[in-house]
Amino acid sequence: MVVTKHFATHGKKYRRRLIKYILNLDKTDNLKLVSDFGMSNYLDFPSHAEMVEMYNVNFTNNDKLYESRNDRQEKHQQTIHAHHLIQSFSPEDNLTPEEINRIGYETMMELTGGRFKFIVATHTDKDHVHNHILINAIDRNSDKKLIWNYALERNLRMISDRISKMTGAKIIEKRYSYRDYKKYKESSHKFELKQRLYFLLQQSKSFDDFLEKAKQLHVQIDFSQKHSRFLMTDRTMIKPIRGRQLSKRDLYDEEFFRTHFAKQEIESRLEFLLNRVNSLEDLITKAKELNLTIDLKQKNVTFILEENNQKISLGHQKISDKKLYDVKFFQDYFKNKEVVASEGLENLQEQYHAFQEERDKDKVSTEEIEEAFKTFKEK
Repeated sequence: MVVTKHFATHGKKYRRRLIKYILNLDKTDNLKLVSDFGMSNYLDFPSHAEMVEMYNVNFTNNDKLYESRNDRQEKHQQTIHAHHLIQSFSPEDNLTPEEINRIGYETMMELTGGRFKFIVATHTDKDHVHNHILINAIDRNSDKKLIWNYALERNLRMISDRISKMTGAKIIEKRYSYRDYKKYKESSHKFELKQRLYFLLQQSKSFDDFLEKAKQLHVQIDFSQKHSRFLMTDRTMIKPIRGRQLSKRDLYDEEFFRTHFAKQEIESRLEFLLNRVNSLEDLITKAKELNLTIDLKQKNVTFILEENNQKISLGHQKISDKKLYDVKFFQDYFKNKEVVASEGLENLQEQYHAFQEERDKDKVSTEEIEEAFKTFKEK
């Protein structure tokens, strides 16, 4: 079975490190399993370091000419400088490393039409032999960049499958159609769990409310161990799903969920108070009455929320996607704000509770959560 993956490579320094990695002597049988196209090879018997430098110079020369022609000097390495592909083969394919390297080379020649420089390095350090392929983002004439999109990804798979099949490798005859994808969504425990957790986050007022509604939605959550664990009691699951399996970015642990609701509460308190106070000093004082400490530094602000015997501290960068609650924000806000009557702030806790009730009026109750989730899935 042949599997292909694509990764965009950002930055010339990272591209060089990647070249060094894929040319690993131990993994490529002392560079015997390395092939390339379009390179100016000025070395007869290069060492590993010389080969890395030679390939890097080839790619860099393309970049410089392209940048000079197009007046696009790249800042902060934000542009894609190469495309890294991994082409993996099953041990059941019974192909030699040399054959696999040739498959990678022919796949790239057909995919790029010989317009882009590339390196194919075959690694044999794992039980499944695989190709690391690095395509320069600039074409050989330094005129155009390779645009990676869905159509090119599909062409890669089709070409890779066809060439691999000709050499005897097994391929996936039918990749997911939309109908298959719908079946996958219905049967995948991870997909279902992420849907439920997302819905619960949207419909919960607090961390405790989230836990209560999770039970009603048949989601059993365990934060007592090193990794958080989730079990859907209304589905046949062999074992729980760990939080780290749900996302590469978020751990889905207790801190993740508590932080989500803390951000919600901090921003809610700020919205409530900003319309009712006339100065930054008043804001800091009144915030303390709502268990929120606002700690101002020279530029940055730290918010400390104490609620239900829990203390959570967050920097201003993490509070909101819409507003940057730094020192400058508050200074500018109160500088331009019209003075309002400061009366009626005696019963601040009660007023804020009413504000919360209005904020959460559209969230469903615990008793309604299961039926509301069914409606949500049908949309």
